[in-house]
Amino acid sequence: MPTPVLRQIDNEYYYVFWSEKRRSRRESLGTKEAAEAERRFAHWLLLGSHRKSGPLDEDAKQSLTVSELWQIYDERHVQKETASPKSIESSWKNLSVHFGNATIDQVDEDLVKDYEDARAIGAIGRPSKPATIRKELIALRACFSWHANPQRGKRRLLESRDLPNFILPEESAPRERWLRTEEIAALMAAAQALHPNEKRMSRAERFLWLALETAARKQAILDLTWDRVDFEIGAIDFQVPGQRRTKKKKAVVPISRALMPILKRMHDERGDNKLVMDNGSSVWFSIQIIVERSGIIGPRPPRAKGQRKPQATGISPHTLRHTAATHMARRGVPLYDIAGILGNSLAMVEKVYAKHCPDRLRAAVNSISSGFLEAAE
Repeated sequence: MPTPVLRQIDNEYYYVFWSEKRRSRRESLGTKEAAEAERRFAHWLLLGSHRKSGPLDEDAKQSLTVSELWQIYDERHVQKETASPKSIESSWKNLSVHFGNATIDQVDEDLVKDYEDARAIGAIGRPSKPATIRKELIALRACFSWHANPQRGKRRLLESRDLPNFILPEESAPRERWLRTEEIAALMAAAQALHPNEKRMSRAERFLWLALETAARKQAILDLTWDRVDFEIGAIDFQVPGQRRTKKKKAVVPISRALMPILKRMHDERGDNKLVMDNGSSVWFSIQIIVERSGIIGPRPPRAKGQRKPQATGISPHTLRHTAATHMARRGVPLYDIAGILGNSLAMVEKVYAKHCPDRLRAAVNSISSGFLEAAE
């Protein structure tokens, strides 16, 4: 049986059978579903799992499509080892339209530039800014690099010389929009007024409190479970147990004095929910509605007839995280401590937030003349 074949055995699971050095071999595909077994079998063959030789030969490599490479990358890396697979899947939704059927040697600067143009004008997905397009192309490049990583060993499908070389759109400047104290107050008032007849705090209101008082990322808040809220020591652990730790570190954040009574109320109202936010559904639309009703962005054009979803207001869940960090910086919190709360590097925090804390350099400039220079009367 030199050629691998797919079979379902008595336990109803599908297996691959093949021979190696005159010995029969088999490997479970871990599924009882025929369609899923066919898909996994195709990947199994593509990876050369039955061979002991090195990477694919040139003919086989040239026939690989970006879609095939991505499916393996998604199954073996994105779903198992990344902190935010949904975000990467969202990028692929757009990338697949343009790159899915292309082979690796067809991915060049021209094809990438065509993608940038199509995304910018909305020919693929919604009209998008360079920062969004850059993020998607970084995901594509990461897929290729993963397949060429020497750690893939005999299952490596690409070599470093096979990797497409293309220029990414320029990185955007750090986001500047943050909410001042009076804007936060207006936002909270609008959130409370959104469901005036409900005794239980709304999801949007809970999210606002958690985002502004912990500076946590949106997904970390949506994933937060009550067993990681420690009222005894007054801390929240945003790291999901068993989840791979990535560059987007999730910190253990102390519960602030302002948040503590609110969090206890949320806990009393939790019911049978294990998630602090009840479920993992999006809060973006709710935040946009609250921002509109708060009046902090000025008059908005009327919605088109039949349009129910609000338009983007320029204030996203990430704006709340940026706001929390900005207020810490402006109130004299050391940048090192801000980096610890955010789970970011000190270099990144200095780049974005140093301008908000001039007092840290005030002693230095005051020592320039040591009071020798005085204003003329």
